[in-house]
Amino acid sequence: MKTILEIPNKNSRGLIVITGCDTGIGKSLVTVLVQEGYTVLQTYLVQNSFENESNVYSIKTDLRNEDEVDRFCQYAKKLSGELQLQAVITNAGVALGGPIENLPMAVYRECFEINFFGAVKIIQTLIPELIESKGKIIVNGSMAGRIALPFLSPYAATKFALEGFCDSLRRELNPYGIKTVLLEPAAVATPIWNKAKEQDISFVDKKYLPSLYTFQDNFIEGGNHGLNVALAASMIAEILNKKNPKSRYIIAKNRMSSKLLLLVPSFVLDKLVVNMYQMHYGSHD
Repeated sequence: MKTILEIPNKNSRGLIVITGCDTGIGKSLVTVLVQEGYTVLQTYLVQNSFENESNVYSIKTDLRNEDEVDRFCQYAKKLSGELQLQAVITNAGVALGGPIENLPMAVYRECFEINFFGAVKIIQTLIPELIESKGKIIVNGSMAGRIALPFLSPYAATKFALEGFCDSLRRELNPYGIKTVLLEPAAVATPIWNKAKEQDISFVDKKYLPSLYTFQDNFIEGGNHGLNVALAASMIAEILNKKNPKSRYIIAKNRMSSKLLLLVPSFVLDKLVVNMYQMHYGSHD
């Protein structure tokens, strides 16, 4: 990890703080922002892809560990004393799930620690620096925060929580000139979906397994064929550079189809979901 003394490139456009940059959108976004002249402070969990990049500062951070999150936040505050903090982007996330009847509470807690509490803590800690710079907050939510599918309740719950958090955050910080933006990705081809398929499902009752496997094949594999991460990163960088961004952006190959999906009545979606994922384990009386 670089020290503060090694810093600054005074020609930098400013500091961007990003979480979850091992792979996927985070990794691609770091690359785009460095090319655009920003200095980036990023978290990674396993793989640091920017070890030799002079304008990237990296800290191994497990968002489930409060001490590691605190260490990252304090480093970000010190770094923002040298370079103006232009934006905080909370991107780290994990997609965990299973049938609600069988899910251990530990799965819900892990999902919330990574997807929600880690993001809240980092944003909360850096609000003073954002007030000073009139910076931006960009939160990577999900369309799963608008439409919750079966077998994804821990993931969807965290994304619904981020929707409410961002509304409150935006309205509280608007008077300071801070822009809060919630991203709502639909299918984006990131490793999060392959990691989801690697989740231990030994706790799942056999009555749910055929439907769960169908769900994995249809939904998760659909994610693997979604929007290219480089294109998603370019979209997000464009949003970041807007003077007056909107409060929400759908990130998808076809934004219109995602918007139309939000208009479908719940009872229609309920019936579609049963057929799509062959959810025939229950009573049909």
